[in-house]
Amino acid sequence: MFANGNQLLKLPLRQRRKYLKDLFCDERLGYLEFAKEMTIEADESCLTNAVAITKLNSFLQEAFRSSCEGIMVKPLDVDAGYSPDKRSDTWLKVKRDYLEGLNDSLDLVPIGAWHGNGRKAGWYSPFLMACYNPETEEFQSVCRVMSGFSDAFYIQMKEFFSGDKILAKKPPYYHTSEVPDTWFPPELVWEIRGADFTISPVHQAAVGLVHPSRGISIRFPRFVGSVSDRNPEDCSTAADIAEMFNSQTRKMDVTAEN
Repeated sequence: MFANGNQLLKLPLRQRRKYLKDLFCDERLGYLEFAKEMTIEADESCLTNAVAITKLNSFLQEAFRSSCEGIMVKPLDVDAGYSPDKRSDTWLKVKRDYLEGLNDSLDLVPIGAWHGNGRKAGWYSPFLMACYNPETEEFQSVCRVMSGFSDAFYIQMKEFFSGDKILAKKPPYYHTSEVPDTWFPPELVWEIRGADFTISPVHQAAVGLVHPSRGISIRFPRFVGSVSDRNPEDCSTAADIAEMFNSQTRKMDVTAEN
């Protein structure tokens, strides 16, 4: 952004990247490492270029194997300046759930939330989402979600979860190790999609069904939409989540102590 008295924001990415590598010549593992990158030049960027597509797919799969959320695709020369705190239409985010994701989405219930910060100050963000366990008649937390919402939806939820829809304390039928700023009664159902499932020491969804003491959570969850035709007790169950965990393609060793 700024080097040797020069502002670099308006320079294209290719030049900014050269500045960075000229200033910090040598990487040192564990101390200073450049983000992994690959370059496809303009004359290679064609859907019929099998070599470029294979190269890009290999880079994407390597990111997934490293437990990254995905990759960012950016232009190097044209419309390639940097705008702080602004979204750019020239940047493309490629994530696992955009390509394959879970075998199905989940219908979950918002049971609490934290007060938002920064641009989301005055709204609720993130929300704490839960499934339902009919065996124990309790809501078990699955994840926090803060992606996929519009500003209008944030405003709507701030108005909805107010007054008598704010609980004084955590109900005994909520099973979670999370401590949100605010607890909600179970009234809404939202469709949530993510990258895959993982074992969680914090969330208690399906605890005992896959791991003896830990629950199941979703990696990189995002809001898809409201589900108006389902009651909270009709949302995805603990057994549903355990079954989906066991059927996912990315297998985990749940017997490991840590």
